[in-house]
Amino acid sequence: MNLRKLFIYQSHKNNDMEQLDKSSASLENNPGINSYIKNNIKDKNSYTYKSGRISPNLAENIEFIRDAFEAVKNFDLVIREFKVKLSDRFVDAFLIFYDGLANKEYINRDILNPLMTQGADTMPQGSSLEEIIYQCMLSQAPNSKIREMQTIIELVGFGNCAVFVDGCTCAFVADIKGWSARSVGKPISEAVLSGPQEAFCETVMTNIALIRKILKDPNLIAENIPIGTKSKTPCALMYINGVTNIALVREAKRRLTNLDTEYIFSSADVEMLIEESTLFPLPQVLKTERPDRAAAQLADGKVIIIVQGSPFVLILPATASDLAESAEDNYVRIAEANFMRAVRLIGCFLALFLPGIFISVALYHHESIPTDLLFAIEATREKMPFPIVLELVIMIMSFELIKEASIRVPDPIGSTLGIVGGLILGQSAVSAGIASPLLIIIVSITALGSFAAPSVSVSRALSVMQFAFIFLGATAGFTGIALGVFLLSLYLASSRSFGVPYMSSSEGSDNPFVVSPIWRREKRPSALAPQRSLKQPRISRKWKGDA
Repeated sequence: MNLRKLFIYQSHKNNDMEQLDKSSASLENNPGINSYIKNNIKDKNSYTYKSGRISPNLAENIEFIRDAFEAVKNFDLVIREFKVKLSDRFVDAFLIFYDGLANKEYINRDILNPLMTQGADTMPQGSSLEEIIYQCMLSQAPNSKIREMQTIIELVGFGNCAVFVDGCTCAFVADIKGWSARSVGKPISEAVLSGPQEAFCETVMTNIALIRKILKDPNLIAENIPIGTKSKTPCALMYINGVTNIALVREAKRRLTNLDTEYIFSSADVEMLIEESTLFPLPQVLKTERPDRAAAQLADGKVIIIVQGSPFVLILPATASDLAESAEDNYVRIAEANFMRAVRLIGCFLALFLPGIFISVALYHHESIPTDLLFAIEATREKMPFPIVLELVIMIMSFELIKEASIRVPDPIGSTLGIVGGLILGQSAVSAGIASPLLIIIVSITALGSFAAPSVSVSRALSVMQFAFIFLGATAGFTGIALGVFLLSLYLASSRSFGVPYMSSSEGSDNPFVVSPIWRREKRPSALAPQRSLKQPRISRKWKGDA
């Protein structure tokens, strides 16, 4: 409730004092207000409470801090009072931080030791106490001077340390985060054989550094946009100034800054809050855990979003050709890359359409398959107790259960569960007369096709959409599947992601589903409308001596 009080004063700080008193009284009379604050505020008319800014009176500041942070209840909150040693006197001061979020070693070495023991022996003539402490005594960098209580509360809650000195109208906030964090590891969901083996972690500054290490471009911009009215989760919006379309950057900022929610926990939350449509069948924002892929997308003129606490970075806008791309494509020769992309596209096609086509053939279009195969299918289904549609749905759901179970159990058991569970389930279903052998083959090929998808998001989307084509195939055969393909194509062709057509190319080539040689990737995608369309001259391999 202290933060609510602070926000009221902050928003009205330019109004007259009578209006401020009315706002304070209405808040204090709220029956749901915290009883501790209600009973222990000593001076509701102090400068700090009236304006929301740092008071030159240290007693007012420490009283406000104790109230705002609920110091009596929070045992991990540290408020350390001490005296600053100057050349001719001592000045009262205190600092505040959360134990476990801030690094206590840095506090003792770079803040308390200089202020308490070293002192300022030669103070510059005409300098204020504020400038003496900031320029001559504090050795911790980065360090900033903050005058708003609201900002200080947010920064301390994010692992910083704030120092208040009597007579100063600002607090000195040192960035000394010391929480435990996972180091840079290997990619898991986007693992490749011949590419870099670095992956993003949960710390936003480390992730920014990983991208800067690759691009090394002074025009690479990383803007901080806190998200969440209470959590104030740090979010970095990155783009290359002079390359990325300003309209795209402006739209990304608009969506991020207009998220009115209390808490943000991961990049998945941000993805669902900024996507165009909740019912769109395919991912509208790319997610990657690879810094090299994020850097390549930035170089093409896209925007990325890094969220504190999430090892996955969001890339926007996303197009259909992006979904067909794998990180492995950039580290193998063109013939291999195109072959693997063709295999992935075939796998996605099978995962989406094969069950529906099988149902259509089995129910309506017997003439489309050889007679011997038709007799074999009918022979295997002679004693089946369930309709073929129900049989197919049961087997697909059984394999989905095995897939989910293999994810939830530890790794050594998960791989064994997937293999053994699939074999035992399929063999037992055939032996028990619940499913035909051909149906087991169809379901297995469908599962393999979904695993061939370049990302988990695409795989899950295909698994959901295949049920729609099963229904269409069971209802109207090939006509129903053709209708579904037409409607899906029409929907994708008319859709946009952050103003970019969803079916546009992501590599600046005419064919969005073919990998071009690196020496032919001269242009950035025209659909992004980048400020600089050329990435390299037409003749980039000058050693060949081409005219």
